[in-house]
Amino acid sequence: MSEKNSDENYLLLRELLHEPLLRDIITFIILYLFVLAQSWKNLFLLLFPIITFAYSVFFRIINTNKWRTTSNNTPITYNPIGLEKKHANRLFFTAILLLILLFWIGAESYYHPQLIQYYDLFFNILFNFLYTFGFYWILIDVWNYSKIVIRLKNNKLSTQAQNNTLLKSDLDKVISHLKLKSFKIVSIINLSTFIFLNILNISFTLFIDSAVSRFSYYLPGTGIEGSLPLNISIISLLIVIISPLVASFLLIFIYKDLNNIDHANFENLLKELPEENRKNIIENLTKINIKFNREFARE
Repeated sequence: MSEKNSDENYLLLRELLHEPLLRDIITFIILYLFVLAQSWKNLFLLLFPIITFAYSVFFRIINTNKWRTTSNNTPITYNPIGLEKKHANRLFFTAILLLILLFWIGAESYYHPQLIQYYDLFFNILFNFLYTFGFYWILIDVWNYSKIVIRLKNNKLSTQAQNNTLLKSDLDKVISHLKLKSFKIVSIINLSTFIFLNILNISFTLFIDSAVSRFSYYLPGTGIEGSLPLNISIISLLIVIISPLVASFLLIFIYKDLNNIDHANFENLLKELPEENRKNIIENLTKINIKFNREFARE
């Protein structure tokens, strides 16, 4: 990457299309085409892997942009919503499992159409569980990674800082982290949503014979040998929307909490550093977030 590109505040196309993102997109498209090749008439269930994968791509792009912005020997470790790379990997894995499950049930509708009516309970529970678990999964350990840290190696400190008795060793200071109260709120909402949606889904699935609790879903092979359509729980209509919306709300909540830096502690830390290192830290912070640009540009 050239110096010119590194100093720009936006992603060029060639920087965006890096290897992990291309690998994910190609893998997903190929598997998705395998599913579509089965001639699905109703595409509702195919929305589940698409939404999951879209979130994965979002986190992959955020991680790429953050790496480009902060990779030039920056003293700032900035993880306002946890590790985006880990989020992307987990959601991509979930999306692939959903595609495999769809491919399997589509193939079963061709090769064993007479058995489809026996898969109602198993498919409804497993498919919705995987989808909700993907969004639950990205938030279970967000406490460990959501933080803003200033790290300065002793050999990168200015001469004045190295002579300061407070800075004889490497500097590793957390200037913002997810507050315990906020983490408890995130954990409770995240776990409660996951459990509630799955219990609700299981309850409706157990009463799948009731016309009010399900709708008929035509698979690629429905009708072969007089086979019946798959019965899908109506809770799936809520799950496809609620899971990503709750995850989005919690990530925004975490983001706002992390970016609320304690000015007093931050200013005390800057006072321990010489002007050269202080300017470097403020410059990097203002590049990372426009909010910091307003707050610290005049420090």
